[in-house]
Amino acid sequence: MAGQQEFARRQRVLSEFGDFVLDHDDLDEILNEACRLIAEALDADFAKVIEIDRRTDTGLVRAGVGWRPGIVGHERVSLSERSSEAFAIEITEPVITNDLAREERFEFPAFLRDHGVVALVNVPILLPGRKPYGILQVDACEAREFDQQDIEFLKTYSMVLGPVIDRLKTSAALRETDERLRLIVENARGYVMVVSDADDRITDWLGGSEDILGWSPSEAIGKTTDMIFTEQDRAEGVPSRELSGARENGTAANVRWHRRQDGAPVFLDGQTIALKDRGGKLRGYLKIGQDVTEQKRAEIALRESEDRLRQFGEASQDVLWIRDAATLQWQYLTPAFDTIYGLGRDEALKGDNFRNWLKLIVPEDRACAIDAVRRVRGGEHVTFDYRIRRPLDGSIRWLRNTDFPIADADSKVTLIGGVGHDLTELRETERRLQVLMEGIPQLVWRAVDAGKWTWSSPQWSEHTGLSPAESTGFGWLDAFHPDDRDKARRAWEDAARQGRLDLEARICHASAREYRWFQTRALPVRNGFGAITEWLGTSTDIHDVRELQERQRVLVGELQHRTRNLLGVVRSMADKTARASTDLSDFRARFRDQLEALGRVQGLLSRLNEHDRVTFDELIHAELAALDGAADRVSLNGPDGVRLRSSTVQTLAMVIHELATNAVKYGALGQPQGRLTVDWRLEPDGPGDRPWLHIDWCESNVRMPPAGSKPAGGGQGRELIERALPYQLKARTSFTLGPDGVRCTISMPVSAGSTLQEAPHG
Repeated sequence: MAGQQEFARRQRVLSEFGDFVLDHDDLDEILNEACRLIAEALDADFAKVIEIDRRTDTGLVRAGVGWRPGIVGHERVSLSERSSEAFAIEITEPVITNDLAREERFEFPAFLRDHGVVALVNVPILLPGRKPYGILQVDACEAREFDQQDIEFLKTYSMVLGPVIDRLKTSAALRETDERLRLIVENARGYVMVVSDADDRITDWLGGSEDILGWSPSEAIGKTTDMIFTEQDRAEGVPSRELSGARENGTAANVRWHRRQDGAPVFLDGQTIALKDRGGKLRGYLKIGQDVTEQKRAEIALRESEDRLRQFGEASQDVLWIRDAATLQWQYLTPAFDTIYGLGRDEALKGDNFRNWLKLIVPEDRACAIDAVRRVRGGEHVTFDYRIRRPLDGSIRWLRNTDFPIADADSKVTLIGGVGHDLTELRETERRLQVLMEGIPQLVWRAVDAGKWTWSSPQWSEHTGLSPAESTGFGWLDAFHPDDRDKARRAWEDAARQGRLDLEARICHASAREYRWFQTRALPVRNGFGAITEWLGTSTDIHDVRELQERQRVLVGELQHRTRNLLGVVRSMADKTARASTDLSDFRARFRDQLEALGRVQGLLSRLNEHDRVTFDELIHAELAALDGAADRVSLNGPDGVRLRSSTVQTLAMVIHELATNAVKYGALGQPQGRLTVDWRLEPDGPGDRPWLHIDWCESNVRMPPAGSKPAGGGQGRELIERALPYQLKARTSFTLGPDGVRCTISMPVSAGSTLQEAPHG
């Protein structure tokens, strides 16, 4: 019983709203009353109508009830993707939020929370034709479950509102139109407007009367209007009959030739209106007529040109034709039909020629052709492509028809005109171009309007994972790196002015899940007037080229740096060698030997990447490999892969070279019984357990000089060990001449990324 009472109450609300609509014509009053009634019917705290503003992509709170001042008529809500209002408009169905605090789909305007709104329902308001007008929104200050009866009631209310709003907006538009028409008449210089009294004496000479007829107001006022009629019409009593007809019927047509003051003919298309007061007494006449002299002359010229037009149709390479809109039978065909269709016109016009025409169309395209004809019969202009099979030789040809309705005076479509163009060669050219574009390695695309894509090649979809549909418009931007999207938009903004698009940006490789650098270029296609109709563009993968360029840049920088360092090393080495040499011959031998060692080091340093740094085992092997015939007396023990900083390699290599050279000349490698053992290990040492490389160079079984004798050699190697290493590499060193050979230890910090892979060396 309660449900029936609630239903009846809501029906009364609809009835009250209907009565209110009949008594009012102000849209704001009606919308506010609608909000009041619906809030009352649903026991809601608030209600409002939101009107869509497409210019700002917002909705204006046009009407409402319960809201604080400053909301209705002023507040706007965003219609973004996170808007519940926009979602309701998009799906054209009610959208319910039972608790704003728990709602995760949408973002809500701040003023709703300011008013304590907890629950709401959005119902789209649709105008006839399902065009969205806005949203009817009901708001509650507590969590609420809007049931199906509530929703159905709101949908009914919304369906009532739509036609009401449409009617009022239409009425307002009509009033505005009437006002515009009044202003147009007042300012129309192409119209004759003459007011005369009941005796047809001219009292007002308005509009373009002087310009069109030649008489000035002072010359015309006081005279009768028959002065503007031709002599023949005056002789036949046309002016009097026209006035009589206006008195009897209210108006009389005035569509005829008139004369100017200078005697030239003027054709006026208008009427004479009897001006009567409320009591029906005649007060005068209004004669208004448009100067259509040029149009009449054009009609004459048109008739004269019909023969020429027919000759054009006969000579056209396109098929021109006319159908009866009711029967769809051809009434006229030009000779081009024979050439294109491979069928004579006489044969084509026989019998039910519409059905015969359909039989010429390949079966797959017939439905398209039938639908196009249906649309033209409904008043549309239609262009469509289809294929025919020529009876003459069985060949397939592509045609493009442009069909248009021809209406009679009552706007009824009575005829259908059309132009048929043979575009077989164009289609074949497009097909070859399509094959070409799909075969090149670049990503190919077409665009209009500053970057809106209309087509993309299979290469683009394969690379980005975006389908052609997903890439149209500005969807292609989804494949660009987020940091490059604004740059791409700016490039398009400048493209029309510059006449080209040139952009380097990163594009996602879907299968590899990485971004690669592409060079995107496009040129405009222009029409005969120079206007841009579309853009053709390609995106070329330049990722590897950019990496090579970057590698080259690093290489050049490293080369410059190492060259400067190398020159410094050579200069220092020459100075020290000169000081230690006894004569020029000794200097030449020593210096050549040191340059060879330095050359071996540079070979190791020719690597660029961090993971290709020189390791200690490579360094010791490279130096000792230069000592022919001594490998069986050398023992190497230590881990592989102890990486050395580039800045340490040259100095350490020169030390090892000096040790090895002295061993060959004076020590273990210069005496048959001598032995050389080189041990190295990697251990943490110092703050932060930084890795240190410990090197132990030990010569044994060496016959040493007698005690107290001068040491062999010039002392350059020992200077490097005891002075250069501690200073340049922060190393700890020792150098001892033992009873059976040299013992040298070196401890130095190395790269934190050094590895510990033990491998014995023999």
